[in-house]
Amino acid sequence: MYSQHTGKVSDKWSSYLVVYDRILKSYRNQKVRLLEIGVQNGGSLEIWAKYFSNAKLIVGCDINPKCANLSYEDPRIHVLVGDATSDKVKSNLVKLSKSFDIIIDDGSHYSSDIIKSFAKYFPLLRCGGVYIVEDIHTSYWKKYEGGIFYPFSSITFLKHLVDVINYEHWGVKEKRESILKGFFKKYNFQIDAINLQSIHSITFLNSMCVIFKSEQENNTIGKRCVSGLVDDISKAERKVNNTLSVPQDQKNNRWSDFDLPADEKFLE
Repeated sequence: MYSQHTGKVSDKWSSYLVVYDRILKSYRNQKVRLLEIGVQNGGSLEIWAKYFSNAKLIVGCDINPKCANLSYEDPRIHVLVGDATSDKVKSNLVKLSKSFDIIIDDGSHYSSDIIKSFAKYFPLLRCGGVYIVEDIHTSYWKKYEGGIFYPFSSITFLKHLVDVINYEHWGVKEKRESILKGFFKKYNFQIDAINLQSIHSITFLNSMCVIFKSEQENNTIGKRCVSGLVDDISKAERKVNNTLSVPQDQKNNRWSDFDLPADEKFLE
């Protein structure tokens, strides 16, 4: 479908097409609402409209004022012009739809924009939806507010979300959002605990990050499940069947008892 497209130009890395087909095919026949940050020539919106033939709404957002001249015959496609990280654009977006099933960030690729866009639009993603960040290879480049060891790059932020998913095992008296407070201060934004609790999984691929959202009860490790009757080596397993995980106290673990992540403390 992508290679045969003859309309407006779309620009994607070849590996992305394989990933998209794998993770989005389960949504393909649904009445999805899709948001793509970064429109450029507008071709991807046409392709999404073909791929999701039953889509209810496809919205593109771009800061380039020239995108206001883009027109589509498909009434499901809308283009908003402005800075996606601004309250004004979000307000206009919510007028079109209060929630989305798929959100794709193919915007400026600056770390600050990627992070602030996630904070602003992940709350609009419905449970069962997917949030995709493209081109995170730019987080390794200084021009895009990055560097392989830079504490405030977009990929560092996304890596911290892996720790957020595993919050119940930290073993310290900190809140989920504590690991992000440096980002909150650096880029002047907030993410509340409810939305952090709804992060179900994070998958990293070459230059891409895929984040699935789900209800909080689906995001815990759950209860211990033990099956079988023969326990010749250890008798302990059957005793813990149907019990909850209890984190080990880590208050005396120097690697858990920082007030900031270690890479941020390096800047102090």
